[in-house]
Amino acid sequence: MMSLIFKQIHSTKDIDYQDTMLIYQEAFPPSEQQPLSKISERIAAGKSQLFVGIIDEEVICMALLWDFKKTDFTLLDYMAVSEKHRNNHYGSKLFNFLVDKVKSNQKFLLLEAENYFFGDNREQRKKRINFYLKNGAYLLDNVPYVLPSLDKSLPLEALLLIAPKYKSPHVKKSEIENLIKRLYLEIYEKSESYALLISVLKKIPNKISLSNKMF
Repeated sequence: MMSLIFKQIHSTKDIDYQDTMLIYQEAFPPSEQQPLSKISERIAAGKSQLFVGIIDEEVICMALLWDFKKTDFTLLDYMAVSEKHRNNHYGSKLFNFLVDKVKSNQKFLLLEAENYFFGDNREQRKKRINFYLKNGAYLLDNVPYVLPSLDKSLPLEALLLIAPKYKSPHVKKSEIENLIKRLYLEIYEKSESYALLISVLKKIPNKISLSNKMF
């Protein structure tokens, strides 16, 4: 297996940017895609960090990070491996690279994953969650989270995870409330009065434990 090299793309003028966006468009359904103009705008403004994995001058995987300033967390906004290179452990290599990257900044990676109790693709959702758990992520138990749609489709029931292992056995309710607010306001560009956000916040438990048990 050839060596996988990681690099950060700082500009849409980078030679690898267009190939990276092709992987992004291939991997995610329209309901989960931010417009390409929004991504380029966020990269140019330094709000999003774009990383790619390259083998023999070919971009084979990508990830977008969003740092939540003045918190312990950086969001893994998107991560994907090109279709022809899947099932070769490149996803694990990329994920571990990202965890090490945020860890070097004394941060934890925050992950959103569709809840496998819902939808028609439950096994696929379970497989994705188990991928994160196998690679050292921890599930925030009993935190009912909902992904706002990026088109006009229905919101999705979801779960939140963090990686690597957190600094304590539990996460403060106030910390999770703040993170969910910032997800809705900064990533999905909703207001604090958005009904779905208010509903999600009301259901956050007082005690939030962490679990690494696979399903």
